[in-house]
Amino acid sequence: MVWVMIAMFFGFIAFGVPIAFAMGISAVVYLFTMDIPMSIAAQRFFSNTQSFPFLAVPFFILAGNIMVQSGVAQRIVGFADTLVRHFPGGLGCVSVVTNMVMAGVSGSSVADCASIGSILIPEMKRKGYGAGFAAALNASASVVGIIIPPSSTMIIIAWLTNLSVAKMFMAGAIPGLIIGLAYLAVTVVVSYRRNYPREKRATLRELLIGFIRSFWALLLTVILLGSIIFGIATATEAASLAAVYAILIGFFVYRSLGLKGFFFAFREAAQGTTIVMLIVCSSTLFTWILIREGIPTMLADALLSMGLPNWMLLGLMVLAMLIAGTFMDLVPNLFIFLPVFMPIAIQLGIDPIHFSIITLCSLALGLFTPPVGTTLFLSCHLAKITIEQAYRDLLPFFIAGGVAVFLVTYVPGLTLWLPRVIFG
Repeated sequence: MVWVMIAMFFGFIAFGVPIAFAMGISAVVYLFTMDIPMSIAAQRFFSNTQSFPFLAVPFFILAGNIMVQSGVAQRIVGFADTLVRHFPGGLGCVSVVTNMVMAGVSGSSVADCASIGSILIPEMKRKGYGAGFAAALNASASVVGIIIPPSSTMIIIAWLTNLSVAKMFMAGAIPGLIIGLAYLAVTVVVSYRRNYPREKRATLRELLIGFIRSFWALLLTVILLGSIIFGIATATEAASLAAVYAILIGFFVYRSLGLKGFFFAFREAAQGTTIVMLIVCSSTLFTWILIREGIPTMLADALLSMGLPNWMLLGLMVLAMLIAGTFMDLVPNLFIFLPVFMPIAIQLGIDPIHFSIITLCSLALGLFTPPVGTTLFLSCHLAKITIEQAYRDLLPFFIAGGVAVFLVTYVPGLTLWLPRVIFG
């Protein structure tokens, strides 16, 4: 019956049923057919979310939304512009750098994609950049928002694997920077070949002005990560502090946050949290059934019995996640792959935090790949083009991201060095 449940799940997905409902309905049908009390479904649906660390998720989402409504993106775009506008395709490089900086402020790829894309995509089109390139660049660069700390997705992974949120945050910093720099390199090469415009190098005075204008936004990252690293606050407490800080600078420092934007940010945070938690609850029930039926153990035994070298087995797991990321949203994939692959990774001698970051980076690329690429759909909407028109420009970014993921996979020090230096 469990295979019927899995088949139903993929059937629902094929017909366009939202992931959360596809998982929930197929799981409930399984429970009903197996004559398992529905009270079990209710218990499994809600019980695992009654967790203090999970409170960090709505606070992080709220802080990011407040920052976006406060016009922080424009200030960071201005600062990034002074740093890289003299590169080939300067405006495209500004998009990448802005996404890397915003990742430390919002922690959300979708929020970064919307706020930065709405500013830069029309400007890139006006200056002669191809609409497909502008959309592909914005969609791919925004994925670093959930890899460079802080990240609400990392909190879900830490809860799911019972690992330290602080160590997870530090582990994602260098991989996120590597992926961001890979996209920056692609942008420079493509822009040079297509002769996209480059701007005059910024003066020292312009650099200083850009930094001062964005200082209070950049300080949020320092406060947030510093309080967690030095044990001043838990991730949940730091997230609530970030939300309060964002409100204060929006109202009293930048004075760009009005009541309309304030209430809009709260509404978006409520909607975003509801979507995330609905997916988490459905995924929890679905995963519990898979574990009850021994599916993860069965798949793990099957993979280990193939007798492949460790490096090849790890590569196959990464490849499977890269492919799965193109068909399903990130959070459901986490609940499916981590329970299956984490025990295998531990048997192969891979550090759990390292494998968690490998999983996050592999699945993150699915955010900008069809047919379910959230940031790709959003970027194409902002660029006023179809998904098909961005395919050609999307390929170099996917290849660069894939290379970066395999680099992170096979060089553990890139992930583990920073947590070991800070936490020992």
